[in-house]
Amino acid sequence: MLLVSMIAILFIFSLLGMEIAWAIGLAAFGYLTLSQFTDNATPMVLFAQQMTSGVNSFVLLAIPLFIFAGELMNVTGVTRRIVNFAASLVGHINGGLANVGVTANFIMSGCSGSALADAAATGTVLLPEMKKRGFKPAFSSAVIASAATVGPIVPPSISFVLLGAIVNISVGQLFLGGVIPGALMFVAMFGVTWWICRRREYPLEQRATGRERGIAFFEGISALIAPIIIVGAIIFGVATPTESAAVAAFYVLFLGLFVYRNLSFMQILHAASHAAVATSIIMLTVATSKIFAWLAVKENLGVYLTNGLLWISEDLWVLLLLINIMLLILGMIMEILPIMLILAPVLFPLLTDLGINEVHFGVVMVLNLMIGMITPPIGLNLFIISSIGGVGVIDIFKEAIPYFLILVGVLLIITYFPQITLFLPSLFFGQ
Repeated sequence: MLLVSMIAILFIFSLLGMEIAWAIGLAAFGYLTLSQFTDNATPMVLFAQQMTSGVNSFVLLAIPLFIFAGELMNVTGVTRRIVNFAASLVGHINGGLANVGVTANFIMSGCSGSALADAAATGTVLLPEMKKRGFKPAFSSAVIASAATVGPIVPPSISFVLLGAIVNISVGQLFLGGVIPGALMFVAMFGVTWWICRRREYPLEQRATGRERGIAFFEGISALIAPIIIVGAIIFGVATPTESAAVAAFYVLFLGLFVYRNLSFMQILHAASHAAVATSIIMLTVATSKIFAWLAVKENLGVYLTNGLLWISEDLWVLLLLINIMLLILGMIMEILPIMLILAPVLFPLLTDLGINEVHFGVVMVLNLMIGMITPPIGLNLFIISSIGGVGVIDIFKEAIPYFLILVGVLLIITYFPQITLFLPSLFFGQ
């Protein structure tokens, strides 16, 4: 009864539009309050203890550092250099600036690790230009919102850092596990964009000359080196994910101060303040979700969920399909962070007991929840792009349906062919 009450409070407050961190915290606090009127009261002091332990993790220090690096990238013009480089490569192919957006987001994903940051950065640069070229605003917005979903799949990834901290998985293996699935997402979305733009006869960009491509590559190479440094340091054991995040932030600072020479002290402070605010929201959600997840485990939510799934079917393929459907639905009505924090401690023990590799399922879970970023009513990528492009959320989603379908197809391929995800982790880390 207490478990049902806690979940009901969470959904009621979420549907009323309350910030998710407060909704989760009030749901957990409501459980503790109601338990005081039972014979087996849960000590109220656990609320503070569990929240504190939830954020007491060294690996979580990587989050503010990656966010800070992303903020600095926008200030120093790294985003525009990446867009120019992408335009020199694919602007002349069917799709024009639309496929420049897909390509730029794929490259950006190796730098920021955040779908929202990539959507905001590339959307700000490309949406006005696409409008000038005659692209339908809703389609332009859908392309950028959908392409940005690859951000947390290609390393480095804030979502993988969080998941590694939640269920104690190697972040380095998760990073490598996301490389091939991220490439598949890119190819699939590039193909959809090519097909749609060819049918609608959207304009192409003029083919870049060899000299122009060389200039664009030279200007963008300093930004393209960043993901190689970050991931390489983790894979070869030179640095932990947290230390690599610090290296990333220092590297972008170096670019802004000594290479591009366009970064001022006030801009650094502004980027740091933005990173601090974003981090505080994430950490508050992590803290409140920790006590919520602890209470859910105490009330045997995992046992109920396991028994329910096994009651429907004991076939592993069917179970994976059911879990994917559940995550897709939850991704439509909740943000990715609380879903991971609440369900990961429940789902990972269940699936590892059934023989599913935890790195494989970690990539499946994050990819699944990324699709929720382009599905209303809570699709955050839709809202970010809507605010930039001035297009209605539902109009954007209608144009994003082909991307939603192709991404679900990639999800199913990754789900049922784990070798795709596990090839690189097994190559570098062993079986």
